Parts: sequence; structure tokens; C-alpha cells
Amino acid sequence: MPQLNVQQLFEERRDKLQLTWIGGHNGASRVLTNDALNRPGVGLVGHMNLVHPILIQAIGESDLAYLSNLSADARIESLKRLCTGETVSIFICDGMDAPGYLIEACDEFNTPLFLSQKKGRVLVNLLRPYLQRELSEVTTKHGVFLDVLGFGIMITGNSQIGKSELALELISRGAGLVADDAVELFQIGPETIQGRCPTILRDFLEVRGIGVLNIRAIFGETAVRPRKTLRLIVHLERPTEDYFRGLDRLQTKSSTTTILGVEIPTVTLAVVAGRNLAVLVEAAVRHYILQTRGYDSTKDFLDRHEAAMREQIDASAPAVPIAKAPTGAPAMTESTNAPPVFDASGIFRAYESEG
Repeated sequence: MPQLNVQQLFEERRDKLQLTWIGGHNGASRVLTNDALNRPGVGLVGHMNLVHPILIQAIGESDLAYLSNLSADARIESLKRLCTGETVSIFICDGMDAPGYLIEACDEFNTPLFLSQKKGRVLVNLLRPYLQRELSEVTTKHGVFLDVLGFGIMITGNSQIGKSELALELISRGAGLVADDAVELFQIGPETIQGRCPTILRDFLEVRGIGVLNIRAIFGETAVRPRKTLRLIVHLERPTEDYFRGLDRLQTKSSTTTILGVEIPTVTLAVVAGRNLAVLVEAAVRHYILQTRGYDSTKDFLDRHEAAMREQIDASAPAVPIAKAPTGAPAMTESTNAPPVFDASGIFRAYESEG
């Protein structure tokens, strides 16, 4: 189960959050676990709250003013509620100094106390995605994870099918490497999956016949990415004799792959001699981008085809003769053809309505 202790949090976020550890040093081993993301009624990180429990409390200028204006007995009771219960650590924000009574309370209850030069809202907004990333459930998938045209793309397929060679070609065309062989995927939102590379494999890409390549050293800093949101999966497959025969060439609904409960759009590409897979992957990404903007080229083609068929039927439909009106009835001066009908089977027919 993913977990994060206070000591690790301090070391990894010290520079970014401008942290100074000033109290509760004996609480360095306090741990945040994956359960913290799913506990009902318990907040992960937020501004000081003495009623509803929050694991990491951010105290600003107004909060310190509130505590200072309390009577001695009320302040002691408030500090006890603040430093015990569900609280894992406390951050004093807005560049404020920590009052002595707060440092003493944190030392008494072994609650880590930090000073930060960041504004309270900034600190909360920076800590929340970091904690969600570190504490989220992680699954590892076999494949190559790339940044292609600004979108996170994972290339999957059987071993020796050419994933790394395709990735190298895409990197030479401007893509960025996130991870090769083992991709760590974790959920950072209800419908958002992010991927990263295990530390030991970072920057490396194995290409059979050449060996292990350091992409950062060969192509430069811009050729690697620390992490990326997964937007599309490209699955490579060696086609059988019946593969192309059963292929739906006008597929209007894309397939998906479920990862950690989130459905990721998936495109399957056949690996055959003569196909430029790098161009196909880039085309698939561009096609996906258009779909996210509300445009579906397949549906556009079918609509255009249907409109052309309707026009053809209108032009070729014979004129419908008009019977002579009986004596005393108003004369009919012109005739019109009824519009064609397109039924579910795709067959057009003209009909005459009787009025």
C-alpha cells in the first residue's frame, strides 16, 4: 500500500514550499497511507479546522489571530484538538512566525510543525496534487509511455513487436520519453490517470540490437518527461489472415482499456512490412485531439455520404402524375414529388402521401 511519512514529505517538498521544521520533531515517523484519500469526513489538506478533521492543517495570519484572542483555557483546548486526533502535521503559512504556545503544544503531542513562506492557498494547492500522486494506488503496465504532440500516449503490445523501435522513431520526430518497459500508472482524479517511470529505469530506452540508450544524454533534456497524463493507448498487433477481413473500416465507436477503473481510449495498429507506424501514431493522436474537440471525421463522412445519396434519389425520382380533379373540386395547378425516406437498413424509397 502506498504511504508517505512526514520526514519524506519534508525532504521532498522543502525547497518548493520553502519549509523550516520548528517543532514536533519526534513525530517524523507519522505516516499518511492510501486510506487517507478515501476516508469519509476526513480532509487530506486544508486550512485550519477545529471541527472537521483534516490530516494536514495550514494555519495563516487570520488563524493565528483567532488563537491569540482566545482565553488561556480556550486556547489550550483548541490547541489540544488541533494537535491530536487525525492531524498528522501543521504548516504555518503567509510567512508568519510561530507563537511559543503553538510550538510547545506540537512538542508535547509530537505533531510536526513547519514554517512556510508560501501563502496558505498556494501551499494547499501545491500539497494536494503531490499527496494524491504519492498516495494513489499504483499499477505497473508493460509498454512505452511517451509525450506525443503534448498528449500522453502508451504503446503496448507483445514482446519483440517493435515498441521501443517505434518509440525511438517518435522521439527523433520530437516526442518525449516518460518510461520504457515498466510504466507506473496512478489515479490523480476521478477520470485522470497519470504515468511515470520507476527511478531505476528513468531516461533509459532498450532497443534490441543496439542496447540500452540514455535518451537524455543522446537527445537532450527536452527529450524526456518526468510524468504525463495518460490520454490514449496505441496497441501494436501482428495481424492474422482474418484480421483485415473482419476489420470495421467505418467504426464510429472507439474501443477502450480500463485502468484503475478509468476507461482509456485505445487504438489498435497492425504491424506489417511497409507501414510507417510513427506516422500512424501521430495521425491517431491528431484524430483523438479532434474527437476531444467534438469533431468525428468518420461520422462526418457518413453524414456526407447519406446527404449525397439523398440528392441522387431526389434527382432520379420520377414525377408522380396528378389525377384529374372531380367536377366542383378546386383545381390542382402543380405537382410535387414527396421527399425520400431513409430507413434503418440504409434503403431509400420515394412515396406519395395521400391528403
